[in-house]
Amino acid sequence: MVRVRVQCPFEGCAGMGTFETDPDSEVVTREKGHVELDKFQKVGKQLLSGTIVKEEHLRCPDDEAHRFTVLVEL
Repeated sequence: MVRVRVQCPFEGCAGMGTFETDPDSEVVTREKGHVELDKFQKVGKQLLSGTIVKEEHLRCPDDEAHRFTVLVEL
């Protein structure tokens, strides 16, 4: 497992959320708010069929009101 840092997607915010994941995984997208995996298609994010993904729900360390979701391809 490795620790990954992801920038907060809120405009003008430089905060970096962190989470642990597999070393070969790749961050696919990040969205503002708490977004469930099945809702990503509704916000216009298409996933390649057959890929294994997981969602990480993060809170920005700079502004606790900034919550965001990161989709990670394993």
